[in-house]
Amino acid sequence: MTLPRFKTLLLPLCAACLLLAGWMVYHSLSGGPMAGCGAGSGCGEVMGSPWAYVLGLIPVSIPAVVVYLLLILSIAFLGADTSLDRFLWPFMLFLSGCIAGAALWFSWLQVGVLHTFCKYCTALHLLGLAVAALVFSHCRRWPFLVAGLVVAAVFAVVQSCTRPFIYDSGRAGAALPAFEEGEVPAVGEGEPLTLLFDFQCSHCRRLHRLLPELSEQYRIYLVPVPLSSACNPYIPASGIDRFAGSCRLTRLAMGLWLARPEEAPAYWDWLLQDAPAPAEAEDRARALLGDGFEEALSDPRIDAHLRKAEELFGRTSTEGRSAVPRLLIGQRWLVPETDSAAEILRLLDGE
Repeated sequence: MTLPRFKTLLLPLCAACLLLAGWMVYHSLSGGPMAGCGAGSGCGEVMGSPWAYVLGLIPVSIPAVVVYLLLILSIAFLGADTSLDRFLWPFMLFLSGCIAGAALWFSWLQVGVLHTFCKYCTALHLLGLAVAALVFSHCRRWPFLVAGLVVAAVFAVVQSCTRPFIYDSGRAGAALPAFEEGEVPAVGEGEPLTLLFDFQCSHCRRLHRLLPELSEQYRIYLVPVPLSSACNPYIPASGIDRFAGSCRLTRLAMGLWLARPEEAPAYWDWLLQDAPAPAEAEDRARALLGDGFEEALSDPRIDAHLRKAEELFGRTSTEGRSAVPRLLIGQRWLVPETDSAAEILRLLDGE
């Protein structure tokens, strides 16, 4: 393949990768929704997970932007000077190794850890592998490619070792509102544990899968609290409301539980596992409640629940970190950043 044709093929691929990585940086820093990724989508699951950051703070898409910028600059200068080319080819191979290694690492995380896919991330990884293959096919010098793969492996180790297990934690200075039997659904036996969650929260859905293990040691009170400023006074209003449907979903879930408690477990599981749109959730609730739908949703106990849950949420919120799922034991609370039930139990035990 001639150098002009090589550059003509490679530059558009790198530009596409740079645009995708840049879009993900914007999403991570702004917190806004990604186009085509609604509540409960794989994009939200992946981009909202601790694995979307390195050192617990830096979006992983930022290093991707840097790598693709360097690669585009290298391609632009390639062929301009023979002596410069002797440096650019090894450097491009090194960057290609970094890209290939990162693509394999993050693809494995989606398959083996998160069990869901982000279409933007997957597209970036596939394009990145194509870039790496194209560079290597034009200049097959293994040591530089392997060096890039090693750097990617080191990045994976650093990310694994620095991934936080707690997003936020604290202890209230005074007694907190407590939920008792009959006020909200509860599972398990043992020491009382309150779980604050939002039906549209991807972290909450992952924790929901761990409830069978956690309930072996705790009596868990399930307390839905919407993270939307439309009905939660402790959530500041902003231009982007990622939980706009949470107010309605919480009312539907509580209304069904109060009116038809025998139907509620399957309905709540469906809300958390399948993440349906509010309109779909309402249709199903109407089918289950029949003529009693409006009466169930106007039950004054729902408003009482919201006030109590929101007060509990507000009194355990750190400024700038109003996150769920939130676990409370007595006056102590924490927001876990792990998908391991064993790790959560260790954190709850205060080890």
